[in-house]
Amino acid sequence: MESTSRSEPLELHINREAQRETTTPPHHVLATKAFPARLKPSSGWSSYLSYLPSWDPSPGAARPTSNAETKTTAGFRNPWPSWYTPTRAQVWDHLGWGEDQDPCIDIASSHLRDPTISDTLPEKSKRPRFSDVKGWPDSPGAKAARLLRIQDPDFSFDPSTSPYAKATWLGHAGVLVQLPSLSPAKGSRPIRCLFDPMFSMRCSPIQRAGPIRAYPPPCRVQALPTIDAVFISHNHFDHLDYDTIMAIWKSSKETVRFFVPLGNRQWFVECGISKERVTEMDWWDSATLSLLQGEESSSSQSLEIWCTPAQHSSGRAGNDANSTLWSSWYLRRQNVDGSTYRIFFAGDTGYQFHGSPDWPPSPPSGKNTPRPSVQASDDTEYPPCPAFAEIRDRLGPPTLLLLPAAVESTYSYLRSFVPLPDWISPFPRHSQGITAGIHMPPWDAVRVFKLMTELPDKDNTSEGAVGGSESKKFSHPHPPVAIAMHWGTFVTEGVEVLKTLGQLEWACQQHGVNFARSLSMSGEKGKKSESGDRPPKEVPVFIALNHGQSVELR
Repeated sequence: MESTSRSEPLELHINREAQRETTTPPHHVLATKAFPARLKPSSGWSSYLSYLPSWDPSPGAARPTSNAETKTTAGFRNPWPSWYTPTRAQVWDHLGWGEDQDPCIDIASSHLRDPTISDTLPEKSKRPRFSDVKGWPDSPGAKAARLLRIQDPDFSFDPSTSPYAKATWLGHAGVLVQLPSLSPAKGSRPIRCLFDPMFSMRCSPIQRAGPIRAYPPPCRVQALPTIDAVFISHNHFDHLDYDTIMAIWKSSKETVRFFVPLGNRQWFVECGISKERVTEMDWWDSATLSLLQGEESSSSQSLEIWCTPAQHSSGRAGNDANSTLWSSWYLRRQNVDGSTYRIFFAGDTGYQFHGSPDWPPSPPSGKNTPRPSVQASDDTEYPPCPAFAEIRDRLGPPTLLLLPAAVESTYSYLRSFVPLPDWISPFPRHSQGITAGIHMPPWDAVRVFKLMTELPDKDNTSEGAVGGSESKKFSHPHPPVAIAMHWGTFVTEGVEVLKTLGQLEWACQQHGVNFARSLSMSGEKGKKSESGDRPPKEVPVFIALNHGQSVELR
């Protein structure tokens, strides 16, 4: 039990990006009488891809304000050449009908032979909603229910066993990260950061209709410990849920702060949340959470926060597309030993559009095969998003990365209205590459993991970079770990779970990353997870957790 409990929110200091005082950021779109043709609203059959930026120019629309010449920002855009709108021909080439024959499904299914995988049907409250789950144990839904389970979360935090962080996956993009207390007092409770929480059964304006979870939440909001900070990446319904936010506000009203990208603050205020507790930030704005004035403080007793770029979109209604900003989030915490622990939450983001329907390279069978040339396999016709390398270079290689690993809540929304098995469904599925510019599939998630954990070229860092002189001495005092999120929750069939697990494991194999389902502590020699021994410190680890499962990082 915590012997020291804070009853007030941590003190907040905000630093705005100075460049906006003189120039308009490239991701801002100022209001004009006529938008350029490429910025006109999307419509028709292709609008589900959310690739075409659009804004609501009506006078009553809530809009953020740019500091540059006090001009009004009508909306936001992805400012990089990596943001690409597929042609109709490309969309058609990426569609497929019939039973899914992806060999990565066999990679995931091969783990069912592991004695640690239960062959007992989960209790009803923890059972996924797949129509064939009762075809135990060999139907796709049954296999998914065996490989991806719901665990009762353990929110305890012991700094002696979790000196750097403890992360718990709560389903979809929701992750709770606990960090050591800012107070030197023994027994003080940790800092608790909650990312894109989603506890409702449907991600929809109403709970009577709309996309429904295959797996129920691993716990109720009321079961969460006291929360200090909630980070929202964007306002799509599967990442910003009214019932969830109000429940968190009610249960942690004395301490919680909400951090949101530009244009989203008003939504929280209209919901009844105190405006002083909602901090709206633009890309590269930073903030610091520290002990209240009057308490003993030091340079190590603070949590640094950056609102960082992402390649995505926003919107909650038909006329508000991209009128609010989307983002990723980056946290930095100095440890007692003097090292720095860095956390990156990617939110909902893409990395690179891939024009070939045969991307990514797939295994010829469900068995491990010799590693091909990854460089030759990657699609280079369309550029990747440069934001991830920039975040790494400006702020340092993250130690813990929370990365999306599936399309999940986009195209499957439409397919869910035709609840038929693939082999008879008239509704096609699509290959990963067509939406990879807005939603990272497993292959790109592993690529981003490796990219962001590479040490930047010291010759290319400067004293003026965010992070100051520390940018010249980036290092890896801790083994980098990625946790997969945005998968295995809002899915319509068990085969989607199997595909994600298999594709992630295959991508890790081909990129020299260790794939795991849990993480045994360093120093526990011989202890094995579902996928084997914990790898050496120099080998990055990509983990696919069960719902409600935690990892302790030290």
